[in-house]
Amino acid sequence: MKRQSTRERILVICRTLFNDHGIASVTTAAIAQAAGINEGNLYYYFKKKANILSALFEQFAEEQLALAEQEQDMRAWFQVMWEWRFFYRDSMIIFAMEPALRAGLRELSDQVQGQGRKNLSEMVKSGRMQATEAQLEVLLENSWIISTYWIEYLHSRHGISEVTKEHLDWGYKQMSALFEPYFVRVNEKPASSAAS
Repeated sequence: MKRQSTRERILVICRTLFNDHGIASVTTAAIAQAAGINEGNLYYYFKKKANILSALFEQFAEEQLALAEQEQDMRAWFQVMWEWRFFYRDSMIIFAMEPALRAGLRELSDQVQGQGRKNLSEMVKSGRMQATEAQLEVLLENSWIISTYWIEYLHSRHGISEVTKEHLDWGYKQMSALFEPYFVRVNEKPASSAAS
């Protein structure tokens, strides 16, 4: 088994700290302490917290793109959102600390949505879904809104200050409700087939 480098260990620790406490609350001193190094050593790997965010974003983007290329159960998306929840919850702080990530996130969103569009079109072609191209566009946009903002919605609408893993089921149900009317059951034929 390959030994984890100090840099990789710092990133793993930061993701946990950012998820658990929020980016604004985690100092470089806290990161160094959690990693078992002094703050000077931390600066050898990352000059500032924004550099850590950029490195974590690269990992986040890689994981999102890999998942988008597969035909996954929607629960897999919510699992990724949970594992990287600080990116969704603390986006305004992230963009303030590292403005360049705003463009990076836009590009990532375009790529993931493009792959999602392709996956949905293939499901329609194979008869597993029945939807027009216009309906697929609306479905794609709405699913993106839910997947991006469901954590923030729980904060603002329901006063939930700490989103836990149990809330994944809530988010998953909201997303599933969007797709449910378009799925074709195994024993049910699409309307176009039945009419011909």
